[in-house]
Amino acid sequence: MIEIPTFAAWAAANQAEGFPDEATAWAVYSDRMYRGMQALFAHPEIAENRQEAAVAEIAAVAFLESILGAVWVRERFPLADHREELGPWVQQARQRQELARRVFEFQSEPWFDDFIAYTKTNEVASAIFEADVLQTLMSMPADIARVTESGVKGQDFDILLNLAHVGDVPVEVKYKRDDTAFSEATVRNTVKGAAKQLPRGRAGWLFMHVPTAWVRPGRSDDYHEALGEALRQTSRVGVVFTVIDRPFHDQETGKIRHRRFWDVFRGDNASQELWEAALLLRGLLDKGWDFFAPRAPF
Repeated sequence: MIEIPTFAAWAAANQAEGFPDEATAWAVYSDRMYRGMQALFAHPEIAENRQEAAVAEIAAVAFLESILGAVWVRERFPLADHREELGPWVQQARQRQELARRVFEFQSEPWFDDFIAYTKTNEVASAIFEADVLQTLMSMPADIARVTESGVKGQDFDILLNLAHVGDVPVEVKYKRDDTAFSEATVRNTVKGAAKQLPRGRAGWLFMHVPTAWVRPGRSDDYHEALGEALRQTSRVGVVFTVIDRPFHDQETGKIRHRRFWDVFRGDNASQELWEAALLLRGLLDKGWDFFAPRAPF
């Protein structure tokens, strides 16, 4: 088994190195874990047989189990290792590895324990999408805090983003299940539900993951019309980031992969500064620039 120590365990075992602060310790830890995995990938037996992907998955699963427990991982991803034929295991295997990456990347954050507690008790797909949004926002030069669930309307949003020249931007994350049928009412109600969780007096961002089945010729016009109508009914949502994951067959590897597409929609109440920040994020996503975001080694 390939084992990667948690940051907490590694830091405790390496106290003698006298790191000046946690940020320095994290940088060293992350670099050493990355170099260790790269050395493993370069092993002749692994490289010659093109087993890098399999090794990365083994490392990811072992690390995820060390944080969330092997029983929890097996219960939440029961099909991930049943690979006799192409089927539902593809999605579960991908979700398991993506969650492992996010768990690794968030270890040094002050809200890490809260994120783990949330993940353990919520739907996996929803938790992974919120984690993806957190990691995406980390690509920006901004301070990010995950907000602990309170159950209080107007204070129960998911993330607080602090941007220069903009200030605090509350962020709400919504995940629509794959079996959710498209309707303009569904779009409007989702925005309305998000608005209730955002605070009064300032416009925030809404990240919404929608099913691949919503992709249809001409559907974007109906979707944007529903978004526009919903945003005209609230002053709490200024920008909506819509995410769609489309599967495709990678002929080079013979695997089913997913390509993520982003749509950014501006509401009438979004200030120019808030909109420019959204455009900055979209630009970073389009270019694949993530200088500030942490990266897992597997």
